Amino acid sequence: MAPSLDRQDGRTGMGLDAWNAMVASTFDNLVVDADREAFQGAIDVRDLGGMDLSRVASSAAVVRRGRSSSAHRPYFKLHVQDVGRSLNLQDGREAVLGEGDLMLCDPARPYTIRFDDPNRMLVLRIPSERLTERTPDPEALCGRRLAGNGMAGALLASFIRTLWINAGRDGVPMGQALQDAALSLLAAALQESEGQTGRGRDLEPGHGAGGRIKRFIDENLCDPDLSVGRVAGALGVSPRYVQMVFAGMATTPLAYIRRKRLERAARALREDGAACNITDLSFGLGFNDLSHFSRAFKAFYGVGPREFRAS
Repeated sequence: MAPSLDRQDGRTGMGLDAWNAMVASTFDNLVVDADREAFQGAIDVRDLGGMDLSRVASSAAVVRRGRSSSAHRPYFKLHVQDVGRSLNLQDGREAVLGEGDLMLCDPARPYTIRFDDPNRMLVLRIPSERLTERTPDPEALCGRRLAGNGMAGALLASFIRTLWINAGRDGVPMGQALQDAALSLLAAALQESEGQTGRGRDLEPGHGAGGRIKRFIDENLCDPDLSVGRVAGALGVSPRYVQMVFAGMATTPLAYIRRKRLERAARALREDGAACNITDLSFGLGFNDLSHFSRAFKAFYGVGPREFRAS
C-alpha cells in the first residue's frame, strides 16, 4: 500500500532539495538521501498545544540525524509507522518497524532511519520534562521497537492516529487531558515492551541456545552464505527459533549479521588505515558486491568506507 502524499497546503510530491529544506525547518539537523529523480515527499505538522504531531510521507529514502551541538534535550520523538516499514538505528540498536509499530527516539543523539519503499510515519514530539515525569530514564528505552500488536502498543498507535484525524479540527487545541492520556499510554507501552523483553531473556544472546546462536554468527561472519537457515541447521534449532532470539532484541538475524560485519569493517579501517584494501575487506566479510558494502556502510556510519578510513 503506497501512502498518499497529499498535503493540506497543496504542495505534493516535492523534490529532494525542497524536501531537505522543509525537513530541516521542521526537524533539526536531519538530512535525507534518496534517488534525486524519483523522490517524492510530503509533510504536515499540527500544533497540539504543548506537543506537535507530524505526518511524513515519502518514497524510498535514508534519513540521518547528526549529533546535536547542544547538551540540552528539549523533547523526545515518538515514531509511529503508519504505512510501510522502516529500519531504525540508534545507539547500536536496530528496530524494524512494521505498520502500527512504534519507537521512542532521542533527537539529541545520532540516528538513521531507512525506508526501502513508499512509507508514511506519524511523529509525536513530546517535551522532555513531560516524558520524564512518567518514565524516569527514557534515554535507556530509545531505539527499541514497541510492538503495535501488544495491548498498550495497539492502543497507543490507534490513539495517535485518532489524534491526527481530529487535531486542530474547528480550531480547538488538544487539551491537557488528551496529552496526559497519550503519555499514560506511552508509559504503559514502554512497560509492556520491558516485560516482553524480560520474558524472552532465555532467548537472548548470552543465555542458553541464544548464546550459541550469537557465537556461531560472530565466528562465521566471513561466510558469504551465512543465513538464518545455515545458523539453524548448524545448531539444530528451527529458523523460527533463530528469528525469535533476535525479535527479543527488536531486530532481525540479517540486520544483526549486517551490523556485526560493518562493525568489524570499521575496526579494520580504523586500525589498518591506508593499508586496508576496501575491496578485499568487503569480500572478506561476506559482501559479494562492493557497491552494496559501500551503501550499507554509509547508511550505518553516515560516511562511506573511504571517507571513514581517511578520517
